[in-house]
Amino acid sequence: MFALVSRGEIWSAWTAEPFTIGAAFGAAFVYGWGLYATGVRAVGRGRAAAFVGGIAVALLAMLSPLQAAVQATFSSHMSQHMVLMFVAAPLLVAGRPGLVMGLALPRRVRRWSMEAARSRPVAVALRLARHPLAILVVYTTVVWAWHLPGPYQAAIRSGAVHGVEHASFLAVAMAFWAGVTRTGPRRRIRYVPSMLLVLGTMLQSTWLAAILTFGGRAYPLYAQRAAAWRIDALADQQLAGAIMWIPPSILYLTVFSVLFVRWLRELGTRHAQRPAPAVQT
Repeated sequence: MFALVSRGEIWSAWTAEPFTIGAAFGAAFVYGWGLYATGVRAVGRGRAAAFVGGIAVALLAMLSPLQAAVQATFSSHMSQHMVLMFVAAPLLVAGRPGLVMGLALPRRVRRWSMEAARSRPVAVALRLARHPLAILVVYTTVVWAWHLPGPYQAAIRSGAVHGVEHASFLAVAMAFWAGVTRTGPRRRIRYVPSMLLVLGTMLQSTWLAAILTFGGRAYPLYAQRAAAWRIDALADQQLAGAIMWIPPSILYLTVFSVLFVRWLRELGTRHAQRPAPAVQT
């Protein structure tokens, strides 16, 4: 169970969570081993740096004083989730962790996994997991389920539940960013499905944020703990709703605009490559 830190001690309240540190350094080690096995040329220095940056951002979000503030204010908890899902997750995805970590596996394991991926059941499952609609459904289910009062307050009380919450948020966010950043005419997900994925994700996030912003107090535990910090619980929840609403919406619209421009360019390229109609005389 987490201890509630006083408001005056918050800036010195750094956390040393063994599981979080172990998981981060374990992922970094496997990633580094994959780079060592093939050289940085496998993904490039920029992508490797992005992955390291994603690990660093995730550690800061979960070990810094922000983690201690999570126990007292809903807005701090929401800020932590936004950092994980909209900063750490895209950086991790940019590092191509699946490719690099796969290269760290022994050759036998890699050969076996490639053969398994070619089998029909696994191939169908992988294709379904990459489908934009499947990503949207899983993303929405995870986000809304964790924001129900029961699971959300359980995450505040228990470090283990909080870890599962973070892991699930990071996983669905990485699936989303993989779906929208690896989009193109020659990729598995085309531009239009990716744009619909962005719009659908933005709409469900906006609805949840609106409920938190304009609804009544949803989490009694935060009402009790906010009082200890002399903070109005309803105002804190409204601030959390605004944090979930405004910055992500700006980012969603930016990503949508980039995809839309690239889609128009693709259409223009296709049109230019079409042979001119024959002129009949």
